Amino acid sequence: MADVPNRCRRYPLKGLTIVLVCGVAAAPALAQLQLPGALGQPAPAGTAVAPPPEAPKEKPKPPILRAPVEDAIVGRTLLRNGSTGTLVIERAGKELRVQKLALTGDQISKPSEHCRIEVSGTPLALTSEGKGAGLSRYKIALEICPFSFDVLDGAVLASNGGKTCEFKAADCQVDPAGLWGPRPAEFNAERIKTFERERVHAENTVRADFRALLAAAGKDKQQTKALASEQAGFSSEREEKCRTYAGEEVHGFCALRFTEARAIALGSRLAGVEEVKPKPKPKPKPVAPPEAALPQQ
Repeated sequence: MADVPNRCRRYPLKGLTIVLVCGVAAAPALAQLQLPGALGQPAPAGTAVAPPPEAPKEKPKPPILRAPVEDAIVGRTLLRNGSTGTLVIERAGKELRVQKLALTGDQISKPSEHCRIEVSGTPLALTSEGKGAGLSRYKIALEICPFSFDVLDGAVLASNGGKTCEFKAADCQVDPAGLWGPRPAEFNAERIKTFERERVHAENTVRADFRALLAAAGKDKQQTKALASEQAGFSSEREEKCRTYAGEEVHGFCALRFTEARAIALGSRLAGVEEVKPKPKPKPKPVAPPEAALPQQ
């Protein structure tokens, strides 16, 4: 029977009953073709099946903070350090201009006395200076005291090169630099909690972008040292700029916006580093084999 596995045999029995036995030997042959792990068939007990290879994981990219648009400041009343002066930006068609500007400072003759300058001739034109640090920057056309500011979310960060402006006719000297933002009274408890969450995200972004820039610097010790010094300087500058913002120890608004500005600046720089890809090294030209010596005649 073993030599004819796919044939049927007849077996006469009593009462003329015939029993047909077919394919008895085929079952063992089919069982030998069933492989461990085959589709629809469980592997035998004790058989180790290798897992499928995993796809290579991409390196996580640093989180991104988008630069605020100008609408974040249009129509808002902004105060220097949330307490003094007044800055109101309006939109005229596609252009931005200063609707109202008041500056506060100290008297020239009596530095211990405060003074306030209501700037006339408004509206004042604003000149776009592009996005040097990833943020939209504008310059105020104020002849006696020109200064620039970067657009933040509901605030502006003003700078004037560290110089004070003297309005001699009014016996007043002012410094417009610093964060111009809302009064602390505008921040309720819920919004302050939102500031805390946003600041954690901004600080994580700064650290991630800083590490990415260090990695891009590679073995360039001079560039690495400059980045580390700049990062340390950012922390001290933030402390210096924000400690005079009204109610900062309660809401942390200034530190949040200052950190976001730093994150956007680093992200913009990092994007520029990634765009400049190193040129591939030229392949060496193949050296021609020396010519075979001609046989002497």
